Amino acid sequence: MKPIKDLPYVECLGNFANPKYRGQRMPPIEWEKDPVKRRAMYQQVPIKVFDARSLPNPPTLKSHGFTLVSHRSNIFDFHDQSEVTGILYPEFAGLIKRLTGCTDVIVTQHQYRNGYGNLPKDHPRRHRPTANGSEGNYAGIHSDVTPWSEPGWRKLVDGRHFQVYNLWCSTKRNEKIEVMPLSVCDMTTVDPSDMICADSWGQSAKRARLVSYSLAYNENQKWYYFPQMESTEVLVFKQYDSMEELPNMRCTFHGAVNDRKVDDSAPLRETIEVRLLALYDRETAREARVRRFQSEIPATNPDGNVSSWKTTY
Repeated sequence: MKPIKDLPYVECLGNFANPKYRGQRMPPIEWEKDPVKRRAMYQQVPIKVFDARSLPNPPTLKSHGFTLVSHRSNIFDFHDQSEVTGILYPEFAGLIKRLTGCTDVIVTQHQYRNGYGNLPKDHPRRHRPTANGSEGNYAGIHSDVTPWSEPGWRKLVDGRHFQVYNLWCSTKRNEKIEVMPLSVCDMTTVDPSDMICADSWGQSAKRARLVSYSLAYNENQKWYYFPQMESTEVLVFKQYDSMEELPNMRCTFHGAVNDRKVDDSAPLRETIEVRLLALYDRETAREARVRRFQSEIPATNPDGNVSSWKTTY
Protein backbone atom coordinates (compact mmCIF):
# COMPACT_ATOMS: atom_id res chain seq x y z
CA MET A 1 0.00 0.00 0.00
CA LYS A 2 1.44 3.36 -1.03
CA PRO A 3 2.11 5.82 1.80
CA ILE A 4 0.45 9.20 1.35
CA LYS A 5 3.75 10.91 0.56
CA ASP A 6 4.08 8.73 -2.56
CA LEU A 7 0.70 9.67 -4.03
CA PRO A 8 0.50 12.08 -6.99
CA TYR A 9 0.16 15.69 -5.91
CA VAL A 10 0.25 19.29 -7.06
CA GLU A 11 2.21 22.01 -5.30
CA CYS A 12 0.16 25.11 -4.52
CA LEU A 13 0.17 28.15 -2.31
CA GLY A 14 -2.36 27.87 0.51
CA ASN A 15 -3.82 31.09 1.92
CA PHE A 16 -3.58 30.57 5.70
CA ALA A 17 -4.40 32.86 8.60
CA ASN A 18 -1.48 34.51 10.36
CA PRO A 19 -0.68 32.24 13.33
CA LYS A 20 -0.62 35.28 15.62
CA TYR A 21 -4.42 34.98 15.73
CA ARG A 22 -4.34 31.61 17.50
CA GLY A 23 -6.50 31.88 20.61
CA GLN A 24 -7.97 35.23 19.51
CA ARG A 25 -10.93 36.46 17.49
CA MET A 26 -9.72 37.52 14.07
CA PRO A 27 -11.33 40.82 13.00
CA PRO A 28 -12.98 41.32 9.59
CA ILE A 29 -10.33 41.86 6.94
CA GLU A 30 -12.37 44.77 5.54
CA TRP A 31 -11.78 46.70 8.76
CA GLU A 32 -8.02 46.84 8.26
CA LYS A 33 -7.36 49.90 6.09
CA ASP A 34 -3.56 49.72 6.11
CA PRO A 35 -2.71 47.61 3.00
CA VAL A 36 0.48 46.23 4.54
CA LYS A 37 -1.25 45.12 7.74
CA ARG A 38 -4.17 43.80 5.72
CA ARG A 39 -1.92 41.56 3.63
CA ALA A 40 -0.20 40.38 6.82
CA MET A 41 -3.48 38.98 8.18
CA TYR A 42 -2.95 35.98 5.91
CA GLN A 43 0.13 34.07 4.80
CA GLN A 44 0.68 32.12 1.61
CA VAL A 45 2.37 28.82 2.41
CA PRO A 46 3.48 26.16 -0.10
CA ILE A 47 1.50 22.95 0.36
CA LYS A 48 1.21 19.61 -1.38
CA VAL A 49 -2.36 18.75 -2.41
CA PHE A 50 -2.62 15.00 -2.97
CA ASP A 51 -4.72 13.20 -5.56
CA ALA A 52 -7.61 11.74 -3.53
CA ARG A 53 -8.46 9.40 -6.39
CA SER A 54 -5.16 7.60 -5.74
CA LEU A 55 -5.84 6.80 -2.08
CA PRO A 56 -5.88 3.02 -1.49
CA ASN A 57 -9.24 3.40 0.28
CA PRO A 58 -11.60 6.11 -1.00
CA PRO A 59 -12.12 8.87 1.59
CA THR A 60 -15.47 8.87 3.41
CA LEU A 61 -17.40 11.38 5.47
CA LYS A 62 -16.49 9.39 8.57
CA SER A 63 -12.81 8.79 7.83
CA HIS A 64 -11.81 12.14 6.31
CA GLY A 65 -14.85 14.46 6.41
CA PHE A 66 -15.37 14.35 2.65
CA THR A 67 -16.22 11.97 -0.16
CA LEU A 68 -16.82 11.94 -3.92
CA VAL A 69 -20.02 10.46 -5.32
CA SER A 70 -21.43 9.89 -8.79
CA HIS A 71 -24.66 11.72 -9.53
CA ARG A 72 -26.25 12.53 -12.87
CA SER A 73 -28.70 15.34 -12.20
CA ASN A 74 -31.96 15.82 -14.08
CA ILE A 75 -31.53 19.58 -13.96
CA PHE A 76 -31.31 21.30 -17.34
CA ASP A 77 -30.10 24.77 -16.34
CA PHE A 78 -28.08 25.20 -13.12
CA HIS A 79 -28.66 28.94 -13.30
CA ASP A 80 -32.46 28.69 -13.36
CA GLN A 81 -33.37 29.22 -9.72
CA SER A 82 -36.68 27.37 -9.98
CA GLU A 83 -34.84 24.32 -11.33
CA VAL A 84 -32.16 24.54 -8.66
CA THR A 85 -34.69 24.61 -5.83
CA GLY A 86 -37.23 22.30 -7.50
CA ILE A 87 -34.91 19.64 -8.94
CA LEU A 88 -31.36 19.90 -7.56
CA TYR A 89 -32.38 20.50 -3.93
CA PRO A 90 -34.50 17.29 -3.70
CA GLU A 91 -31.82 15.30 -5.53
CA PHE A 92 -29.11 16.40 -3.12
CA ALA A 93 -31.39 15.85 -0.12
CA GLY A 94 -31.90 12.26 -1.24
CA LEU A 95 -28.17 11.84 -1.77
CA ILE A 96 -27.41 12.95 1.80
CA LYS A 97 -30.08 10.63 3.19
CA ARG A 98 -28.43 7.70 1.44
CA LEU A 99 -24.95 8.70 2.60
CA THR A 100 -25.76 9.40 6.25
CA GLY A 101 -28.98 7.55 7.13
CA CYS A 102 -30.45 10.75 8.58
CA THR A 103 -34.21 10.96 9.03
CA ASP A 104 -34.86 14.39 7.45
CA VAL A 105 -33.03 16.95 5.31
CA ILE A 106 -33.50 20.70 5.04
CA VAL A 107 -31.72 22.54 2.21
CA THR A 108 -30.80 26.06 3.30
CA GLN A 109 -28.98 27.81 0.45
CA HIS A 110 -26.73 27.64 -2.60
CA GLN A 111 -23.89 29.71 -4.03
CA TYR A 112 -21.99 29.98 -7.30
CA ARG A 113 -18.31 30.39 -8.17
CA ASN A 114 -17.16 31.42 -11.63
CA GLY A 115 -13.86 33.35 -11.59
CA TYR A 116 -11.03 35.05 -9.79
CA GLY A 117 -11.29 37.89 -7.31
CA ASN A 118 -8.83 40.80 -7.09
CA LEU A 119 -8.77 41.35 -10.84
CA PRO A 120 -9.79 44.50 -12.76
CA LYS A 121 -13.51 44.68 -13.43
CA ASP A 122 -13.07 44.23 -17.17
CA HIS A 123 -10.65 41.31 -16.89
CA PRO A 124 -12.01 38.27 -18.79
CA ARG A 125 -11.17 35.86 -15.95
CA ARG A 126 -12.63 37.94 -13.13
CA HIS A 127 -15.66 36.55 -11.31
CA ARG A 128 -19.01 37.60 -12.73
CA PRO A 129 -22.48 38.33 -11.29
CA THR A 130 -24.33 35.14 -10.41
CA ALA A 131 -27.92 34.06 -10.90
CA ASN A 132 -28.86 34.40 -7.22
CA GLY A 133 -26.61 37.28 -6.21
CA SER A 134 -24.02 35.18 -4.37
CA GLU A 135 -20.36 36.13 -4.74
CA GLY A 136 -18.77 34.41 -7.70
CA ASN A 137 -15.09 34.53 -6.75
CA TYR A 138 -13.06 31.44 -5.87
CA ALA A 139 -12.47 31.35 -2.10
CA GLY A 140 -9.41 30.76 0.08
CA ILE A 141 -9.00 28.27 2.92
CA HIS A 142 -11.82 28.36 5.46
CA SER A 143 -14.67 26.48 7.07
CA ASP A 144 -18.01 28.22 7.10
CA VAL A 145 -19.74 27.04 10.25
CA THR A 146 -18.83 27.52 13.91
CA PRO A 147 -20.93 26.95 17.05
CA TRP A 148 -21.89 30.62 16.73
CA SER A 149 -24.08 29.59 13.78
CA GLU A 150 -26.30 27.28 15.82
CA PRO A 151 -28.91 29.82 17.01
CA GLY A 152 -29.72 30.64 13.39
CA TRP A 153 -30.95 27.10 12.82
CA ARG A 154 -32.76 26.68 16.15
CA LYS A 155 -36.27 26.68 14.65
CA LEU A 156 -35.29 24.46 11.72
CA VAL A 157 -33.63 21.70 13.75
CA ASP A 158 -36.22 21.83 16.56
CA GLY A 159 -33.92 20.34 19.20
CA ARG A 160 -32.61 17.51 17.02
CA HIS A 161 -29.05 16.39 16.46
CA PHE A 162 -27.98 17.82 13.11
CA GLN A 163 -25.09 17.90 10.69
CA VAL A 164 -24.32 20.49 8.02
CA TYR A 165 -23.04 19.41 4.61
CA ASN A 166 -21.90 21.19 1.47
CA LEU A 167 -22.35 19.52 -1.92
CA TRP A 168 -20.14 20.94 -4.66
CA CYS A 169 -20.26 20.26 -8.39
CA SER A 170 -19.77 21.77 -11.82
CA THR A 171 -22.55 23.65 -13.58
CA LYS A 172 -21.02 22.90 -16.99
CA ARG A 173 -22.18 19.79 -18.82
CA ASN A 174 -19.53 17.47 -20.27
CA GLU A 175 -16.62 19.64 -19.15
CA LYS A 176 -14.07 18.57 -16.55
CA ILE A 177 -13.00 20.94 -13.77
CA GLU A 178 -9.41 22.07 -14.37
CA VAL A 179 -9.09 25.66 -13.12
CA MET A 180 -8.95 26.22 -9.33
CA PRO A 181 -10.26 22.83 -8.15
CA LEU A 182 -11.49 22.63 -4.57
CA SER A 183 -9.06 21.21 -2.03
CA VAL A 184 -10.23 19.64 1.22
CA CYS A 185 -8.26 18.88 4.37
CA ASP A 186 -8.47 15.54 6.16
CA MET A 187 -10.26 16.63 9.34
CA THR A 188 -8.26 14.14 11.44
CA THR A 189 -5.03 16.01 10.59
CA VAL A 190 -6.22 19.41 11.86
CA ASP A 191 -5.03 20.57 15.28
CA PRO A 192 -7.90 22.41 17.02
CA SER A 193 -5.44 25.08 18.19
CA ASP A 194 -4.92 26.03 14.52
CA MET A 195 -8.63 26.72 14.01
CA ILE A 196 -9.00 30.50 14.12
CA CYS A 197 -12.42 32.04 14.68
CA ALA A 198 -12.91 35.02 12.38
CA ASP A 199 -15.54 37.73 12.26
CA SER A 200 -16.62 37.64 8.62
CA TRP A 201 -19.36 38.23 6.09
CA GLY A 202 -21.61 35.55 4.68
CA GLN A 203 -21.28 35.22 0.91
CA SER A 204 -24.94 35.36 0.00
CA ALA A 205 -26.97 38.01 -1.81
CA LYS A 206 -28.07 39.46 1.55
CA ARG A 207 -24.78 39.77 3.40
CA ALA A 208 -25.02 38.71 7.02
CA ARG A 209 -22.43 38.91 9.78
CA LEU A 210 -21.17 35.57 11.00
CA VAL A 211 -18.24 33.89 12.72
CA SER A 212 -16.40 31.43 10.51
CA TYR A 213 -13.12 29.52 10.76
CA SER A 214 -9.81 30.42 9.19
CA LEU A 215 -6.86 28.09 9.57
CA ALA A 216 -3.23 28.55 10.61
CA TYR A 217 -0.76 26.38 8.72
CA ASN A 218 0.55 23.18 10.30
CA GLU A 219 2.82 20.74 8.50
CA ASN A 220 0.70 17.84 9.77
CA GLN A 221 -2.32 18.92 7.72
CA LYS A 222 -3.07 16.63 4.78
CA TRP A 223 -4.72 18.24 1.75
CA TYR A 224 -6.50 16.48 -1.11
CA TYR A 225 -8.36 17.21 -4.33
CA PHE A 226 -10.14 15.22 -7.01
CA PRO A 227 -8.47 16.12 -10.33
CA GLN A 228 -10.50 16.43 -13.50
CA MET A 229 -13.88 16.20 -11.77
CA GLU A 230 -16.62 15.24 -14.20
CA SER A 231 -19.98 16.99 -14.46
CA THR A 232 -21.53 13.78 -13.08
CA GLU A 233 -19.47 13.88 -9.85
CA VAL A 234 -20.32 15.65 -6.58
CA LEU A 235 -17.89 16.47 -3.78
CA VAL A 236 -19.62 16.16 -0.41
CA PHE A 237 -17.98 17.49 2.75
CA LYS A 238 -19.03 18.05 6.34
CA GLN A 239 -19.31 21.55 7.79
CA TYR A 240 -20.74 20.91 11.25
CA ASP A 241 -21.96 18.23 13.63
CA SER A 242 -23.91 19.23 16.72
CA MET A 243 -22.98 16.04 18.60
CA GLU A 244 -19.24 15.97 17.87
CA GLU A 245 -17.14 17.09 20.84
CA LEU A 246 -13.84 17.51 18.97
CA PRO A 247 -13.85 20.81 17.02
CA ASN A 248 -11.67 19.51 14.18
CA MET A 249 -13.99 16.53 13.64
CA ARG A 250 -17.02 18.78 13.13
CA CYS A 251 -15.86 20.44 9.94
CA THR A 252 -13.77 20.16 6.78
CA PHE A 253 -11.49 23.03 5.85
CA HIS A 254 -11.51 23.73 2.14
CA GLY A 255 -10.38 26.22 -0.45
CA ALA A 256 -9.70 26.63 -4.15
CA VAL A 257 -6.13 25.86 -5.21
CA ASN A 258 -4.16 26.85 -8.27
CA ASP A 259 -2.84 23.82 -10.13
CA ARG A 260 0.08 25.43 -11.95
CA LYS A 261 0.18 22.57 -14.45
CA VAL A 262 -3.15 23.74 -15.88
CA ASP A 263 -2.84 25.93 -18.96
CA ASP A 264 -3.82 29.57 -18.49
CA SER A 265 -6.23 29.26 -21.40
CA ALA A 266 -8.26 26.46 -19.76
CA PRO A 267 -11.97 27.30 -19.30
CA LEU A 268 -12.82 28.89 -15.97
CA ARG A 269 -14.34 26.59 -13.40
CA GLU A 270 -18.07 27.27 -12.90
CA THR A 271 -19.55 25.51 -9.89
CA ILE A 272 -22.48 25.47 -7.51
CA GLU A 273 -22.37 24.54 -3.83
CA VAL A 274 -25.53 23.59 -1.97
CA ARG A 275 -25.73 23.58 1.83
CA LEU A 276 -28.16 21.44 3.78
CA LEU A 277 -28.97 20.19 7.26
CA ALA A 278 -29.14 16.46 7.97
CA LEU A 279 -31.47 15.83 10.93
CA TYR A 280 -31.49 12.95 13.41
CA ASP A 281 -33.06 12.17 16.81
CA ARG A 282 -33.68 14.82 19.45
CA GLU A 283 -30.77 15.90 21.60
CA THR A 284 -30.72 15.82 25.38
CA ALA A 285 -29.14 18.69 27.35
CA ARG A 286 -28.90 20.71 24.16
CA GLU A 287 -28.61 24.15 25.76
CA ALA A 288 -25.67 23.09 27.93
CA ARG A 289 -23.99 21.53 24.92
CA VAL A 290 -24.40 24.71 22.84
CA ARG A 291 -22.95 26.84 25.63
CA ARG A 292 -20.00 24.44 25.91
CA PHE A 293 -19.32 24.57 22.17
CA GLN A 294 -19.67 28.35 22.01
CA SER A 295 -17.24 28.77 24.90
CA GLU A 296 -14.53 27.54 22.49
CA ILE A 297 -14.82 30.79 20.51
CA PRO A 298 -12.46 33.52 21.74
CA ALA A 299 -14.14 36.84 22.43
CA THR A 300 -11.11 39.11 22.34
CA ASN A 301 -9.54 40.75 19.29
CA PRO A 302 -5.74 41.15 19.02
CA ASP A 303 -6.02 44.72 20.37
CA GLY A 304 -7.33 43.31 23.66
CA ASN A 305 -10.88 44.51 23.17
CA VAL A 306 -13.90 42.21 23.17
CA SER A 307 -15.22 41.72 19.65
CA SER A 308 -18.11 44.05 18.88
CA TRP A 309 -19.20 41.86 15.95
CA LYS A 310 -22.93 41.29 16.02
CA THR A 311 -24.65 38.62 14.00
CA THR A 312 -28.17 38.31 12.66
CA TYR A 313 -28.75 35.21 14.78
